[in-house]
Amino acid sequence: MKRFFALYSIVASILAVTTVSAQDVVTTKDSRVSNFEVSRANGKLTIDMDIDISTLDIGSDETFVITPVIINDNNIEKLAAIEVMGRRAYLYSQRNDAQTVTDNPFYSQRKAKRAERKAGQKQSVEYNATTNFAEWMRGGKVQLNMGSCGCDPWVEYVGTDDAGDVGQEIYNPSYICSYIAPEPEPIKVRNESHSAYINFWVDRYEILEKYKNNATELAGIIESITKVDDDEDLTITSITIEGWASPEATEYHNKVLSENRANSLANYVSKKTGVERNLIEAIGCGEDWDGLRELVDATPGLYMRDKVYEILDSNLSLDQKDYRLSQLQPSDIYARLMNEMYPKLRRNDYKIVYEVRNFDLEEARRLIHETPEKLSVDEIYKVAGSYEQGSKEYDFAIETAAKVYPTDVPAMVNYVRHLVAEGKLNDALSELQRSKRDDKDIQAVEGYVYLLKGEYDVARGYIEAAAAAGSEDAKHNLAELDKYEQSL
Repeated sequence: MKRFFALYSIVASILAVTTVSAQDVVTTKDSRVSNFEVSRANGKLTIDMDIDISTLDIGSDETFVITPVIINDNNIEKLAAIEVMGRRAYLYSQRNDAQTVTDNPFYSQRKAKRAERKAGQKQSVEYNATTNFAEWMRGGKVQLNMGSCGCDPWVEYVGTDDAGDVGQEIYNPSYICSYIAPEPEPIKVRNESHSAYINFWVDRYEILEKYKNNATELAGIIESITKVDDDEDLTITSITIEGWASPEATEYHNKVLSENRANSLANYVSKKTGVERNLIEAIGCGEDWDGLRELVDATPGLYMRDKVYEILDSNLSLDQKDYRLSQLQPSDIYARLMNEMYPKLRRNDYKIVYEVRNFDLEEARRLIHETPEKLSVDEIYKVAGSYEQGSKEYDFAIETAAKVYPTDVPAMVNYVRHLVAEGKLNDALSELQRSKRDDKDIQAVEGYVYLLKGEYDVARGYIEAAAAAGSEDAKHNLAELDKYEQSL
């Protein structure tokens, strides 16, 4: 005789996470399910739970079949079944190892999970099953469908009981990009660098104002220095003049010659501008081989360029390199080097270092439109803060800080935040190309922009690097990205 039993079911979230903590014991009528866990990894969904079978009233010859299923709307996925047997049914199954009443048994080797129901004793079945995850399972539930059979293997469906939907939607990440306050700059040190090509007589170092194009070159030097020196907001602290020579003649000779020419120019500059000579440092740099290689790189049509590279990259002394270049055949190879490239190596690089005075708010409001480079980022932000956020004046100040100081991290990060707020993601990425690319905060904000664009693989590269370097924003965003991708 067949018996009918109470319906047993468990409903649980199909959670798209790596690990879900065990839930409290869930009771449905006479059934108890505990330690319920749903996890997902590598496209697989795994269900773990302990099913208490202590209260099942099973006849000695009967088998009670519990079939966990995943269900959502019209979709259903059967999992491996559990067979709970009465005494005689269990002994029969032991003597007949292949005997099973289910098509999808819990045990591997096509054997059901068999358990003898022992009356009056606490019993539970540790259940574990894995199946391929399908998108329809998201927000679904796990049910325990029940069936019973007597002496024959036919299973009579008893029914199922839903405890309700407990699903989880795709995780909605919350990415952040924090404002970075600029550091005050009590002493604003600035510099500008230039190059000049002064012509000298062979093996001489006197400054000849009327020789070739020297008048124009010298006037440019004096003008750039005077412009700084005459500005009441600026104070020159030092000028560095570097003398460079081309490789012909010996290395020692060219080194001395470049020193003498640099000193001659320093003396000339001091005399013409009134800048004290002790503020001007003259450095003889000798032969400019790096400059020569750059010129060769920029001349793809140079005959036998590979041979020239071979000499430049060799371990020969500088004098030997020049000699080997002079011996290249045909001779017009070296002639081209001498006539087209060597003159460009005979130059004077000079750098003007100066301090900029500090300005009050009203001065800064004026200078931001005239000479914003005189202002520090902090001063520009004080100007921004004097206007209502979102106003044209505010926006202009934030943009100006990034335009004038593209390598200043706070200025660039905050400007990118501003562009993002306006929905200008591509513009933000373009601006970041001018920034300090190896800085953790720059990497973090670039990753942030790519997250907003939905380019998660690219974003992950940036935020992982930034997180490893210590960026708190990147650490947060990386965790949010992980949660989001695990929920997919």
